[in-house]
Amino acid sequence: MEEKTTLRVTGRIKWFSQFKGYGFIEAENVSEDIFLHFSAMDKSGINHLGNDDVILCDIVKSDRGYQVDNIVKLLHSNKYEIEEGRPEQVTVIIRWFNTLKGFGFAKLNSGEDVFIHSSLLKRYKMTTIEPGREIEMIIHRTNFGYEAIDLILE
Repeated sequence: MEEKTTLRVTGRIKWFSQFKGYGFIEAENVSEDIFLHFSAMDKSGINHLGNDDVILCDIVKSDRGYQVDNIVKLLHSNKYEIEEGRPEQVTVIIRWFNTLKGFGFAKLNSGEDVFIHSSLLKRYKMTTIEPGREIEMIIHRTNFGYEAIDLILE
């Protein structure tokens, strides 16, 4: 088996889709776009990346091009908590959770979505959460929408 050669780069998120679970970064010293799969984020404990965020990462080259193998550090994030929205405890209904993608969504009574990352479930030694389940959680509002920051389990 051939050993992969890694290269450490600072990259800017060109685009990333939470729903698709992948995106691309660009790095100054690499001439092509670098594929970023959610699994590299999950492995690094990062639950959200947005356009123009900057990461320090290790990349590897395959027959399909460069791919992020490991995210060392999030250097700059464009995500921020909206100040007027303090964390609050709410009851939500789980819409879906995909263990392979590492995230899912719940719905508030108002109809708005709440993003749930697998790292939150891991804190409670859970791997998934069933659609249709009603659950209490602590959420906060960011410039990207609502995000679950803790679960209230009985």
